[in-house]
Amino acid sequence: MDTYNDMLQIEPTGLSLEPGRLLVSTPYFNDPFFNHSVVLLTDYEKEHTAGLVINRQLPHNVYDLVNEIRVEQPIFFGGPVMTEAVFLLHSFDSCPEASRLLPGVYVGYNPVLIAVIEQHAIANLKHKFLLGYAGWSPGQLEDEIRRNMWVVAPATQSLVFDTPADEIWTRTVQRLGPAYEHWLKIPKNIAYN
Repeated sequence: MDTYNDMLQIEPTGLSLEPGRLLVSTPYFNDPFFNHSVVLLTDYEKEHTAGLVINRQLPHNVYDLVNEIRVEQPIFFGGPVMTEAVFLLHSFDSCPEASRLLPGVYVGYNPVLIAVIEQHAIANLKHKFLLGYAGWSPGQLEDEIRRNMWVVAPATQSLVFDTPADEIWTRTVQRLGPAYEHWLKIPKNIAYN
């Protein structure tokens, strides 16, 4: 980076917006909900766009907040919309109520899948429970991308399920390549700079 203005330039990735893509918040986006967030897009339609924040682990487990699901594991903040609603990302390919987002990653569930998870019936089943979602009205997300609030990135099953929550943003930025390396040097709260 040669100048301060060079650091503020956002290099578009050229990836299209579609379910299964990631939205990576730029380090200059100091919104309290989305600072250093990574959102997995679940819906991208003309009248509605939605996604789940995958890197905001809450200090509670699932059963603490959702008594009807008897699972003692961390739960995540999926976004500021409908924060009482439970969402499930998982690797189970036989749930008719689920939609495939990318290879090995589905969203949606039914009582059978919840029972499978509660009983640990499938040893290698990957999953993540989330409360709430992130949503955008028509044209809003595109406008936020134009205003350098997000870049679009590819997702992988490993990033969604196997990467510790506090490392997902950093690893996603690293995978974007050298044009984004300077983001890793910017403090999470730019007011501290």
